Amino acid sequence: MRIGLAHVDITPRVGGELCGFASRVQPGVGVLDPLQAKALYLTDGSRRLLWIHCDLIGFDPSIIAAFRRWAFTEFGLEPAELMLSATHTHSGPGTLQLDEAGRFDPDYIEFLLDKLHVVARDALARMEECDLVTAHGQLELAVDRRKQPSSHTDPCVVGAGFRRSDGTFAAVILNYAIHPVALGSVNRAVSSDIMGRAADALANQLPGHPMVFATNGACGNLNPPATDVPLHQVVSWGCQIAAAITPRLLAAKAQKQATFSTVARSCLLPLEVVAPAELAAYANAAIARGPSSTAWRIKYRGVIERWRDALLADWKNGPVPHQREVELFAIDLGGLVFLGINAEVFSRFTEWIRGTTGRRVCIVAYANGNLGYLCTREAYAEGGYEVDDAHFFYGGYRFQAGALEILAESAADLLRALPPPSEFPAP
Repeated sequence: MRIGLAHVDITPRVGGELCGFASRVQPGVGVLDPLQAKALYLTDGSRRLLWIHCDLIGFDPSIIAAFRRWAFTEFGLEPAELMLSATHTHSGPGTLQLDEAGRFDPDYIEFLLDKLHVVARDALARMEECDLVTAHGQLELAVDRRKQPSSHTDPCVVGAGFRRSDGTFAAVILNYAIHPVALGSVNRAVSSDIMGRAADALANQLPGHPMVFATNGACGNLNPPATDVPLHQVVSWGCQIAAAITPRLLAAKAQKQATFSTVARSCLLPLEVVAPAELAAYANAAIARGPSSTAWRIKYRGVIERWRDALLADWKNGPVPHQREVELFAIDLGGLVFLGINAEVFSRFTEWIRGTTGRRVCIVAYANGNLGYLCTREAYAEGGYEVDDAHFFYGGYRFQAGALEILAESAADLLRALPPPSEFPAP
């Protein structure tokens, strides 16, 4: 398999707002570690894939659209040959439009797009031959932050390595489901958080010091064991993630002449649309059950009032959509499937897909955008931030109960378009 690799620094200037926490004091005041954009280009002569992975909270749809236009003009790459994904760090610049959770920064977006162009060109210009190795381990680190009867975690740590003939690794795709919020809202310095530290640790543990793409799984309900922790604790957790897969990658058998394939589709999911006459009561009920602390309550009220006013304006402008398009992007690497989704999905989704398809599947959340939370039907009955409040910050209506289950059916059907699953090599 021929691969091209490149990386570029995308660290924002000091003094900009950091995205991810409405309770954070702004602006940012420093840099704990640099942010990276890493590019992987795959080709087997007839198929192509450009995958760029960034230490960011996610991508606004405008970023995805702009990069897709550029990639088609520059390289003739179609959307089905291109994926942008994010670690979802909550200590990076404003690349999503989240109300009160870090200002969306058009100047940074312009800078970012330039850097994405650079890293894409470099990856396509630096090709080498590698064998594919795949491995999986277990780690009980992430916790279900909701602490509800439907609690669930995904302990799988998965790696796909690109190994040279001399035994060194050129690159590794690492996958584990955990929210990168270890530094918490008290942190005001730029950082890649736990996924960046996992990438650094794995690179240091493997021969060749490979470029590591530390991707996040279905972690909408999953956090590290604690937040607002010091940096040394974040480093320790990153090392634990890396250690769960390192020996298995080292022992994995190479898949000679491994192949890859991609399939993509969109799925329309139903929204819980609120009629204009009911929007005021809906907003007031949310404000009434909101936080008790004065400063946070003022922020929260403002978010909901702006949400209400924006949706009322939408109704005045014409018919309101009752569905929203979610994108699925599947990459089959020698029988190991990475399934990209442009949303925050609950961890049980991965279990459903694995059980339904019988395939080795990793979810790559925050891929090609981030539309917000997709929660299990049980979570709607239990309530909580992900179900009741997150859509106010993301803007728009929340998805209906059962939307995640609909997406799971669509994803399982999509994976049937891939070649039949091959035997997963023993570590």
